Amino acid sequence: MKIIKHLSERNFLFFAIIWTVLITVASLVNFNNVPKVAIPGNDKLVHFLFYFFFVVFWSFALHKNFYLKKYSFIIIVFAIVYGIIIEVLQGLLTTTREPDLYDVFANSLGAIMGYFGFYCVKYKFFNKFF
Repeated sequence: MKIIKHLSERNFLFFAIIWTVLITVASLVNFNNVPKVAIPGNDKLVHFLFYFFFVVFWSFALHKNFYLKKYSFIIIVFAIVYGIIIEVLQGLLTTTREPDLYDVFANSLGAIMGYFGFYCVKYKFFNKFF
């Protein structure tokens, strides 16, 4: 069982790193040639989900230390600051994107809800298997 637990921790760390890279690339790369589907609020939902899973993946990757409240707070603060930095970089480094305060709110709300989502999954399912 310890081997499975160790492998799952490494997998979550891998997913967390890949997810962080995915957010960075998706936020800073020009996607003008990709066909767009116009769904109102879709952009904010994507921001919300990006940062929701950002916190969930990093929380599972660091779940041994997550029992300490300071680690959960650090993950949430890091996700929010990371989202702000990405928005600023969109304005500075790209010509096709611009920073949006509502994106920052969607990112932050996703990060906070990711924290609660992690706890729901952790205590209902994850502890039973690991």
